[in-house]
Amino acid sequence: MMLQKAQITEHQLNKAQAQVERMAAELEKGRDLSRLIVHVDMDAFYAAVEMRDCPELKDKPMAVGSMSMLSTSNYHARKYGVRAAMPGFIAKKLCPNLVIVPTNFDKYRAVSGEIREIFADYDPHFQPMSLDEAYLDFTDHLEQRQSWPESSRTHNYHANNSASGRTELHQNETLEPKDFSPVLFEDSPSSSPDSEGEAVREMRFRIEQKTMLTASAGIAPNTMLAKVCSDKNKPNGQYRLPPTREAVMDFIQNLPVRKVCGIGKVSEKMLSALGVSSCSDLSQQMGLLSLMFSETAWHHFMQVSLGLGSTYIPRHEERKSMSTERTFKELNTAEKQLTLCRELCEDLAADMKKENLKHPWLPSARQCRLRLYPRN
Repeated sequence: MMLQKAQITEHQLNKAQAQVERMAAELEKGRDLSRLIVHVDMDAFYAAVEMRDCPELKDKPMAVGSMSMLSTSNYHARKYGVRAAMPGFIAKKLCPNLVIVPTNFDKYRAVSGEIREIFADYDPHFQPMSLDEAYLDFTDHLEQRQSWPESSRTHNYHANNSASGRTELHQNETLEPKDFSPVLFEDSPSSSPDSEGEAVREMRFRIEQKTMLTASAGIAPNTMLAKVCSDKNKPNGQYRLPPTREAVMDFIQNLPVRKVCGIGKVSEKMLSALGVSSCSDLSQQMGLLSLMFSETAWHHFMQVSLGLGSTYIPRHEERKSMSTERTFKELNTAEKQLTLCRELCEDLAADMKKENLKHPWLPSARQCRLRLYPRN
């Protein structure tokens, strides 16, 4: 890349800069600050579910997964550098006292279903990104709740006598009406300057009361910014970015590029070699980047540098495909590989049956494509 950069002439750079400026002007014309997008991310979801169901794990470094791969870890374990997508045997070297709990996706899906029921009250067309995160458009909901009576903004709150004040419920436990206290969320837009924040806080409150799990949220004019914002006050917090161009550009200026969805470790390293570490650097070096990266890549960088992102959340679009995957250890024989293919086929068939989807044929194990990647 540095050799390529050295060969770029001043004429080429000036021409590219002019093209970049024209594109930036066009993108500015389409800037939409009218929508209120919320990104909700459950805090250490799988680990939090396991700690809820097994309280003795709360004060220990723990992770969910196996010695081959971890799905997530709690915040105690993260202090040691234990992270999701890390092999468990490496995590054990970083944190010898780490407790690894096997995954239980049936349980996680059930809890996710409870959370999504609450999401649907605020945006019936919310877009789940995984079991523990989703995008919601609160714009219509906020307009509707202007005329809501007080009773519609009152929710029951139950607290135990613990220091945390959080509810500790067990399966099949019932609560008497006297155990509940009403909480009124004074968030009518006509009476509160931060109605958006209060509505999201209400949603997070309801999630915690129903599941005993906490969620973090980001509130912004588009999906890209909302996702960044949801990470600002983790865990169990939220961050609201005002819907003005000035606020967006101020927020973007010092934002590290790695914080933006779509810019991973490899892209970060390449950009760093070119002197780009923040979003303001992206803007200043955009002419050069347009000559060094693919059109798709530098267009994305341009959008990021302007704080632009999607304001549209898909509405029940037709599903085009379904897949299944599994992380596994080394498979060095054809028999083991075919056995895995057969199991994946069966898993996929079961998922299709659950979704009431039909297919004219179900592939055999020999007809499946198994893509293997070497360890190095």
